[in-house]
Amino acid sequence: MERPRDLNDAQWQAVTYDGGHLLIVAGPGTGKTHTLIRRIAAAIPSLKPSEKILAVTFTNKAAGQMRDRLMALGLPQRQAYIGTLHAFCLQLLREYWEQTALPKDFKVASPEDIPDFKKDVLERISLVKSTKLAITPDEEYKAYQRALRQKGLIDFDDILREALDLLEDEAVAGKVRAQYPRIFIDEYQDINVVQNALLKALAGPTGIVTAIGDPHQSIYGFRGCEVKLFHRFAEDFPNAKILYLNENYRSSPNLLTASMQVIGKQADKDFELVARMYEEGKLFIHQAATDRAEADYIAGQVEKMVGGMDMLSARGARRSFGDIAILYRLNSQRHVITQALDHLGIPYQASAKPPKPPAYSDEAALGQFEEVLDYSVEKVSLLTLHAAKGLEFPVVFISGCEEGLLPLDLEGMKSDPREERRLFYVGMTRARECLYLSWAGRRQIFGKTVFHGPSPFLADIEEELKAYEAARASRKKFKKPEPVDGQMKLF
Repeated sequence: MERPRDLNDAQWQAVTYDGGHLLIVAGPGTGKTHTLIRRIAAAIPSLKPSEKILAVTFTNKAAGQMRDRLMALGLPQRQAYIGTLHAFCLQLLREYWEQTALPKDFKVASPEDIPDFKKDVLERISLVKSTKLAITPDEEYKAYQRALRQKGLIDFDDILREALDLLEDEAVAGKVRAQYPRIFIDEYQDINVVQNALLKALAGPTGIVTAIGDPHQSIYGFRGCEVKLFHRFAEDFPNAKILYLNENYRSSPNLLTASMQVIGKQADKDFELVARMYEEGKLFIHQAATDRAEADYIAGQVEKMVGGMDMLSARGARRSFGDIAILYRLNSQRHVITQALDHLGIPYQASAKPPKPPAYSDEAALGQFEEVLDYSVEKVSLLTLHAAKGLEFPVVFISGCEEGLLPLDLEGMKSDPREERRLFYVGMTRARECLYLSWAGRRQIFGKTVFHGPSPFLADIEEELKAYEAARASRKKFKKPEPVDGQMKLF
């Protein structure tokens, strides 16, 4: 096979490796999806007519991108299943429903289908289902499962657990393994113990697994994902080869250096990202007196970037609204930011879950668990740091870079500091050319006023990389925001 021009040495080595199981450690902006698709394309010609590639990821958006890229290479779609792990498992349950304890017409539950259970109860049960292979159910768990089954429903977590039970049937497992001898999994750092067990069951003794991901971007511990499973790949899939992609094509060198300084305390000593984008980038630090002043500053910078809001000045603007993202740790931070944007007439969109469709379909049922953005519109994108994973923008603002928020440590809410560092790293590496890190000395959170200093993560960045933006007098004042909802939402 002749090496394509769009693959560097490390990518080409990953694409052509044929020694068995493979783990590709791929940092942000290193062409992860591109490399995975090229490896899938290289594997398809060796398949028998009855065989298919199984390529799974964790979001519909990512699966759609993989399908589009494979189609662009002109390869036969009939020889590859590309979708989310949940979608594939749901397909198995439909196909082999007679070997399960489920009714033929079972459906995937939406939150509206189970209104008798409080949110915290549902979250606790979901975490149990995601983190334990064997469950000793309490009374709440039993009541919840009874309520689902009485309505002919399974929940999102049940899809994987039921599929894992199904694959204990050796006749079924043998058919599935024969049909899918090569398995590819994207974002491998995001798996939990049930998903890990599923991959091992799908591969069996003869399947070949290729996994790709970045342990420094493992940020879903609250969902039961465990980064230690990434590091355990060679134990779960014996004789596996580990390769590295470290040439970054996304971020400018100084932004990449700053992000590596933040993650450095957790970084693999043998892994260092190298910038392949040579345009000078800019990193700005801004201290605001209050969250309202911070929001005013961000909105003012956006207005300046796009050349003002009138048509005459906008003609010479270097940026468009779609080039810009504003990220934050908690959704409760969004309210004051949207007020500032509204006041200046800046168009924006916030990620949101799609509305429930009037008629049931498996595709719509799975889609309700993801938040989406419309990438065809020219609007500033507002996202939590978690929701920004996998995206990139020329300009990124991270609001609330302060103690208490990054790392999260508020009354009743405390996250693993190591995962919070990875989360901040994810946010920083969304930026291609310009990154603004701002913080406020006084902030309203859940109806309370808190006083915090800057995030300790900021101190990890060397001073030579930072440009400090002084507070400017606002040309316009906007009214005091209404009290925010006291409920925390990560997505």
